[in-house]
Amino acid sequence: MSATSPVGTRPSAGVHPMTLAVVRYKLLAVAEEVVEMMIRTCFSPLLNQSRDFSAVVLDARSRVLAQAERVPIHMGAMPFAMHAMHQAFAGDIHEGDILMANDPYFGGSHLPDITLATPVLSGGRIRLWVANRAHQGDIGGISAGGYSPQAREIWHEGLRIPPIKLAERGVLREDLLRLICENSRKPDDMRGDLMAQVASITIGAQRLQALFERYGAEQIEGCIAGILDAGEASMRAQIGRWKPGRYTGVSYLDDDGVGNQNVPITVHLTVEGDHAVVDFTACPDQVSSFMNSPYANTAACVNVAFLYVSDDRQARNEGSARAITIRTRKGSIVDCVPPVPVTGCTTLTGSVIIEALLRAMEQAAPEGSLAGFARRFRFVIAGKDRDGQDYIWHYFSNRGGAGGNARHDGYTNLGVIHNPGGSPSPSIERTEAGFPFAIESYELRVDSAGAGRRRGGLGGVYVLRYEGERDAILNAAGEGVIVPPYGVDGGDPGAPHDYRIVRNGTEMAIGTRDTGVRITRGDRLVCKAAGGGGYGDPRERERELVRRDLEYGYVSREAARSRYGY
Repeated sequence: MSATSPVGTRPSAGVHPMTLAVVRYKLLAVAEEVVEMMIRTCFSPLLNQSRDFSAVVLDARSRVLAQAERVPIHMGAMPFAMHAMHQAFAGDIHEGDILMANDPYFGGSHLPDITLATPVLSGGRIRLWVANRAHQGDIGGISAGGYSPQAREIWHEGLRIPPIKLAERGVLREDLLRLICENSRKPDDMRGDLMAQVASITIGAQRLQALFERYGAEQIEGCIAGILDAGEASMRAQIGRWKPGRYTGVSYLDDDGVGNQNVPITVHLTVEGDHAVVDFTACPDQVSSFMNSPYANTAACVNVAFLYVSDDRQARNEGSARAITIRTRKGSIVDCVPPVPVTGCTTLTGSVIIEALLRAMEQAAPEGSLAGFARRFRFVIAGKDRDGQDYIWHYFSNRGGAGGNARHDGYTNLGVIHNPGGSPSPSIERTEAGFPFAIESYELRVDSAGAGRRRGGLGGVYVLRYEGERDAILNAAGEGVIVPPYGVDGGDPGAPHDYRIVRNGTEMAIGTRDTGVRITRGDRLVCKAAGGGGYGDPRERERELVRRDLEYGYVSREAARSRYGY
């Protein structure tokens, strides 16, 4: 279905289709303006360079109407946090209030992601919400930067913030802001980033208020109904083209953080006419490590998977969820209950949940199949910078390759499946200027892409040399060293991750759950990112494309002969 399809252009009675189109795109523009404001005002490199934040506009019932094109795993979970915040202060919400939460058991994803939201009122009633979710550089806990594989309960992971008011009737609660910031190892960055969130949603609310002044509440309410109906119609039309039946998809975690490798995440997908049932009840029990996923995050993963196979932008709102039923089992790894830790849910477990559902979708809609992406392998280095100041640096470079599909090669160095391209790699120059690192090289990784009629995207090789006067500490948390990005329809898997520390000629592998690793001056970190999986028989690839890949250095002569028969 194309973006110009007439599906969903039927607004509620009394609303002109042109008005609906204008309002829909205005809501999208406001969401984008919120994130642009964040880019220009936030403090930490994790946000102003890697842009690990998102924005949505929701209706009074906490349903997403518009989302900025940033981090998909954020957007699918935000309605749950918004609902929890709204319920906590029902009857006591006023213009200028700013609500805040990060607790995974109140609709959040993981503790570093703090959500701020402010209402838009018209006629004395809440009509819309503007919300911004941003990943803070440090939220306390036992490991700098979060993501501690050693965490065994959620309190190890940092500061839990249930629904609270950060501002009341336009007045910021400085005491509360101070309490939150002092629970971070980087309180100045935290304050600057939170104030950027405050500024961004305030601007968003002002823009939406002007929209009500122009069109009035009745017309806007009609447009809201039309937008959600269009999302539902789009998703139902898509599912209605799939082959009816019950399909099973399985993907595997490298390990569950407590010693078990190749842990299956299983999903059963049932297609019934224009409706789909996604069943996770066969998934393992929750574990004592940070690999658990709260329900909001799992629902966001389902949202991401379905939108991967949608070609209609009208589906990108909460209306599309009406066509999908999600079933889980409380106390499982995909619907955990307190007090287990959850920090790995978005970047680690989340990717595997999405993969499992996409594997099931392959059977229902083979033409929409997508090979595996590089998974997230992240680490944090904490220490003293050249001026003796504390720093926390998040490795967001070298994103890895995307999987191929029936029509196209996978994108190179795009990023993980839960966040494809939403968080760009930070500037090398700014990294070297602000931290005691030298980037020796950043290049494509030859033969990392899975071979196929449509090959995967390439991973990269990122070599960082540590130049600090004092030792630093590295904490890793990742996936994709044991389980490579999968191939589809005869395509090859991509090369898995390979991360190492080179010290005086000796190499030491960096494991996906390594914490407290000491980094000394002169150490080189050689980070080889995974390539995406291939799609289709490699020997069916056009000869001119193999020749081009050889000329560009994407594949070696040996791989061209052995895998492509060139």
